[in-house]
Amino acid sequence: MATLQTYIFSQEQHSHLIPYIAALHASCITVDHMVGPFLPPLTNEKLLPWWRGRIAEVNQGTRVIVLLLPETAPSKKPPGPDLRGLAMLKLSETETGSFRGYIDAVLVNQKYRRQGGAKALVSALEYEAAKRGRTLLLVDTETDSVAEEAFRKFGYVEIGKVPHFSRVLSNDKKGETFFYKDLLPSA
Repeated sequence: MATLQTYIFSQEQHSHLIPYIAALHASCITVDHMVGPFLPPLTNEKLLPWWRGRIAEVNQGTRVIVLLLPETAPSKKPPGPDLRGLAMLKLSETETGSFRGYIDAVLVNQKYRRQGGAKALVSALEYEAAKRGRTLLLVDTETDSVAEEAFRKFGYVEIGKVPHFSRVLSNDKKGETFFYKDLLPSA
């Protein structure tokens, strides 16, 4: 099995992966019933423009996307089917929040779960956040989800829960749990 590595999304190296990124996102929503920005049915007309918007934010310097891929030669573009996961960090654009970042997605392909991929992605985001002077990270997850437990294990502190936060396909609503992590070492 190939060694998995995290890579910072770059337009030049990874733009060909956008359809695979959208497919991973769609799978997490439709198969795992993850609460995301969209409800099924999902189409390329919904997903591809949304992901192109996230890539535009990367190019503007307001977002970081980390990809989980098998280790490749530096000059080689990874094949799309090799995408194992991704995570995104939105950087606060306010002067008063210039030290904050918001993790707004951690997606891992079902075939590659429980192998440390989510931990590697979050660790890479934390590293990239710190490099950019972001010392406080925020994240929210669906209440009672695998992600909620994972962020606790990753050292995130629960702020609280909001019931009936997100709409789901059955027209019901699910609760959301909010966390933070201070990346500055305690004095």
